[in-house]
Amino acid sequence: MAVVKNNINDTVRVGRKVSVGEFTGFARYVGPIPGTEDIWVGVEWDDPNRGKHDGIHNGIRYFKTIHPNGASFVRLEKVIPNSISFITAFQSKYGQDFDNNVHQEIIALMKQSKMSSFELVGMQKIQKKQACFNKLTDVSLSHHGITDAGEPEEIQNCCPNINNLELCDNCFTDWETVSEITRQLKHLITLDLSFNTIDLPQELTPQFKECFKCLKKIILGKLNYSWHEIMSLCEAFPVLEVLEVPDNNIDRLEKPSVVIENLLYLNLENNNLSWNEINKLRFLPKLECLNVNRNGIKDIQIVPSSFPSLKFLMISDNNLLHFESLCELNKLPTLCSLRIQNNPLLKGMSVSNYTLQIIARIANLTMLNGTMITLKERQNNERDFLKDLDMIWHRQLKSAEERAEFLTKHPRYMELIAKYGSDYSEDLNTSNKIRTIKIRIVNFCKESSIEKDVIIKTLPITMTLNRLKDLGKRLFGLGNKQLEFSYLTKEKPDIEYTMDNLNQTLDYYSVEDGNTVLIKW
Repeated sequence: MAVVKNNINDTVRVGRKVSVGEFTGFARYVGPIPGTEDIWVGVEWDDPNRGKHDGIHNGIRYFKTIHPNGASFVRLEKVIPNSISFITAFQSKYGQDFDNNVHQEIIALMKQSKMSSFELVGMQKIQKKQACFNKLTDVSLSHHGITDAGEPEEIQNCCPNINNLELCDNCFTDWETVSEITRQLKHLITLDLSFNTIDLPQELTPQFKECFKCLKKIILGKLNYSWHEIMSLCEAFPVLEVLEVPDNNIDRLEKPSVVIENLLYLNLENNNLSWNEINKLRFLPKLECLNVNRNGIKDIQIVPSSFPSLKFLMISDNNLLHFESLCELNKLPTLCSLRIQNNPLLKGMSVSNYTLQIIARIANLTMLNGTMITLKERQNNERDFLKDLDMIWHRQLKSAEERAEFLTKHPRYMELIAKYGSDYSEDLNTSNKIRTIKIRIVNFCKESSIEKDVIIKTLPITMTLNRLKDLGKRLFGLGNKQLEFSYLTKEKPDIEYTMDNLNQTLDYYSVEDGNTVLIKW
């Protein structure tokens, strides 16, 4: 955020309320403009009719205003930064009726009066409005250009029962200002200070810590704090349970200290962390939910006894390349929910196919990408996964070394054998073998004539269409849809052969290796 001293020894910064003569607005840009020697302030006026443009000058966009002609550029020396208190911003959003001086007069009159209640002309509406302010528990004052806490105790007198407070993108410069606000909010539980430029406190005094003694959740997005600085600051939050620090360009972590041992939820989204760094947090004893979306993570290696309480992991929009990383996640003893969209290892796979691959690899998963996993779905996916592994184990692996490598790559194989047993059988008399064929199975929507999903499967030629129907419903999530079957051959891909008797087998209809079976609905 640009910050420049002006001629009255104060600062003009982006987002701050400013005055130019009798006109007011918000500073949206502070800096040079090519072709000039001055420092300019791009002002978005409160009166949109005063401006000349929307933030573009000579074809260069410096900022964007709501109104097409709501902005002007003004030389820095003509701009006076305004101070906006918490209560000023509060009144602009929630109402204008609160007046701290009048409030104090009411209190004095109440103390002086011997009556249990009294009426004062003009006061009833103010008291009614103030009663509404007293009931406010969730307050958002983001983008209001707040610079200070205002007069002593005026926040406490106006809206003392705030539990959740959002103060994103304001003009705070130091934590002392923030602490003066929170000191007056005895019931504050959640605080969001994202998109501010706040210098870290020089010292965490007992008085400073007292201002945050009830805070359970803090959001510090895009403050450009390092992890070490965040950990130092967290010493002021003794009962913290939720810590969100997205968009801070964090690339290094350190072993957590006792200050965050009660953490339940940690958001590290959109930083630059590898899993090796994330492993440094593995000793957090109570951490249940971890968000590491958008960190560029390429692989996962779980250290034994890691994250003993972790239930929910969000790892979408990373660079995971191999399914071995999913096998690693099976080492997390309490993991039951996973979000893993938009990773390279899933590219080109149908939803049903990658669902099978993930569920079969992580034993305790009950929710994937926000969708519940039923017991029947798990059993079906694990059995299908086991059949594919069984085929490789018995037909492709010849040496002990190959099998050891296979078990390293597929650590659940023996567990699934113990759970379901092996259906694989191969009689030495080849005439008694059940022949299998590899075919393309296509999920085809008749109404749109579009192939929704395609899966390659190896199936016995003795499989009936009834069994294929059950398989198709599992693979493609077709529920109770009425299904029709046909197939295409490589030799004559333009001729579609209908299969209408569900009791007959693939072999009956002469389906062969490499053919395409259409499941239509």
